[in-house]
Amino acid sequence: MNPEMELDLQSYLDGELTGREARRVEQLLASDREAQALLQELKITKELLGGNELAVKLPETREFYWSKIQRGIERSEHLEPAGGMDSETLWGRWKRYLAPMAGVAAVVALGVLTAKVYDAATLNSSAKHLAEIQNLSDETGSYSFRSQSENMFVVWVYNREQDSPDLIETTEPEVMPQ
Repeated sequence: MNPEMELDLQSYLDGELTGREARRVEQLLASDREAQALLQELKITKELLGGNELAVKLPETREFYWSKIQRGIERSEHLEPAGGMDSETLWGRWKRYLAPMAGVAAVVALGVLTAKVYDAATLNSSAKHLAEIQNLSDETGSYSFRSQSENMFVVWVYNREQDSPDLIETTEPEVMPQ
């Protein structure tokens, strides 16, 4: 059976066909067992769905409900400006752009301020030259040197068992023959 005939059977069951179409479907039902079986299945389905369907009562009548919608549509049509974008004021156009730009400017200013406060707190002028060095051995010691102009930090590690570490050795550089 084709889908069009199935739809005709559904329409026949719902009482939506004209007299001529209904007679044509009745003739089909008299001669086709598959159509009879489908009609019987559709009837059972309709009864089951109809019996278990919840009845919903609206607090208002149907006419009142649709009249509220119609009034809302008419009210919104009267509120819209007739000229569209051309009738918008100059301040309204500027406000549309200034509000987002002000938000972005506030975020940038907050970021710059936070960076400056963070730098001032972490790089205190009295503590710029200090560095923390942890020595886990009792047998070794260390000296440190930091040069801001050369952007350099040197740590000298020495053996404590020696009497005094030689920090500067004065030796002549060896010249290698070529």
